[in-house]
Amino acid sequence: MTPEAYNTMVSYELPDKRVDPYFYNLVVKYMMHGPCGEINSSNVCMRDGRCKNHYPKNFTNYTTHGKGSYPNYRRRKDMRIAKVRGHLLDNSWVIPYNPTLLVQFNCHINVEICCDIRAVKYLYKYVHKGHDKGMFRIASDT
Repeated sequence: MTPEAYNTMVSYELPDKRVDPYFYNLVVKYMMHGPCGEINSSNVCMRDGRCKNHYPKNFTNYTTHGKGSYPNYRRRKDMRIAKVRGHLLDNSWVIPYNPTLLVQFNCHINVEICCDIRAVKYLYKYVHKGHDKGMFRIASDT
């Protein structure tokens, strides 16, 4: 699969608000990360002063094969912005999504392209991990 093909399945940018305001509002409501980092250092994604999900992402004009299991997604610096939780955010904050799934399910639905064997290993472990478990102990005060 080529990086150009990735762009037909997954989007990583804000849509044009003037062309499709409904779709733009879905992306802003469900598919914007943060804000975190210097804007909000107390966000739950922050670990040791950095976002554990590596946001904001770098701008790039082309999608390329990345190091490891994920591509470097096209995120153009096109001046589109959205006000999210009181801050103006751009394409560097967009979580990858499939436009069809986002419109159909009207919810947060992160879609990523996985490019190596680690993706298969992760899926295998996830499917066979078993049900959720919890442990607790009841003790008397006496």
